[in-house]
Amino acid sequence: MSQVNTIGMILYLLLAIFGGFLTGLFSRYAYQAAFNDFGKAIAIVCSIVFYVAPVWALFSLFKNDDLDVFYLLLMASFAAGVLVFNKIGGEQSDDSHYSPPD
Repeated sequence: MSQVNTIGMILYLLLAIFGGFLTGLFSRYAYQAAFNDFGKAIAIVCSIVFYVAPVWALFSLFKNDDLDVFYLLLMASFAAGVLVFNKIGGEQSDDSHYSPPD
């Protein structure tokens, strides 16, 4: 890691922050959509693929590759994406079932 340039490290950190956040956010959207249409079992199967990145980051923390900050940021931003979904997505309101009269 001694020969890493600054721009490469900045891009790595941006990937961890934005990629982790959007992956966490999209995992909740996929779960919610599948849950509304198919039920809980199918929803878990549909959203489990998005949890590969944080699990990989968790196991990679124990490697000796000096990317611990990347792995920690990835996991933290993934968790933030999952938690932020409740604030911006949440449950559907009654207005979503409204259809205008003919």
